[in-house]
Amino acid sequence: MRAARLHRFGEHPVVEETPLPSRCAGESLVRIEAAAVSHLDATVASGKFTVVPTLPHIGGTDGVGEVLESDEFAKGTKVLIRGGGIGLKRDGCWAEYAVVGDSALTRVDNRLEPAVAATFLVPCTTGYVAVKDITAVAAGERVLVSGAAGAVGSIASQFAQRAGAANVTGIVSSNSKAQRLPTGVQPVVGVGDTLVSQLSSLPKFDVLIDTVGGPNLAGLLDRVRPGGRAALVGYTHGSNVTLHLPNFLMSDVKILPVNMIRRAEEQAALAPLMSEKIVSGEIVSPVQEFPLSQVSVALDALASGQLTGRAVLIP
Repeated sequence: MRAARLHRFGEHPVVEETPLPSRCAGESLVRIEAAAVSHLDATVASGKFTVVPTLPHIGGTDGVGEVLESDEFAKGTKVLIRGGGIGLKRDGCWAEYAVVGDSALTRVDNRLEPAVAATFLVPCTTGYVAVKDITAVAAGERVLVSGAAGAVGSIASQFAQRAGAANVTGIVSSNSKAQRLPTGVQPVVGVGDTLVSQLSSLPKFDVLIDTVGGPNLAGLLDRVRPGGRAALVGYTHGSNVTLHLPNFLMSDVKILPVNMIRRAEEQAALAPLMSEKIVSGEIVSPVQEFPLSQVSVALDALASGQLTGRAVLIP
């Protein structure tokens, strides 16, 4: 089979021929239809993560495929692959086939396209929880979303609209990304001082959902009204932020972390609801597809923030 295998930490994987894996009791052989490319995958490939796999290593912690051999699942069952050390302690989904522990397989709605099925769970549940539970967006409120063309930002924007927000404003870094925002989301294009200047001309917001972190975060918090809420989801633009505490305390803005690791059971329970919303067309989960041979291109796009939605490899 073809697989994207990592031979040296800090370098891109190489797509090459490798033997088809064989399964043991409690495992299933799955033909991979689509595999996600995530920041976790990139961190594992750097060799700097807590879990350091043995090389050569096939990456990919999330995927979807069709069961070919199993004692637990009928042949042809469409399954989501996630957990059980896949892509971490053992070879992952960046291949044409994978052997997976049965506990890491979950039946997935056949109506979902493979690329969406492989990637919808994390962004959809994260965006949903950020809007519904963490900030509890109410009808008539004004919502600001950073990284609104990204996977989580796009979903959060859509759920804020569904919650009845009077206005959803999406921050993006380029005009091309602005064109990919969900329908009805008002774009603000810019970074740094340009972004702050544009936002200062707008009324303050009730809710901020920040998916990127970094040095712009302090300025975004200033654009939330006193008593408002800010949900912090990610840090792709930087992991540190500096706040002027006297001003921040006077602003009276609640900063609320979105930690989905602690919500694993809730995330799993939300999967059918998220699937139904996608199938019905109520929510669009954006993806950008790459053939397996372009895994390096996908990783570079992820690192540079040039993706629209989640990156997906198609074997």
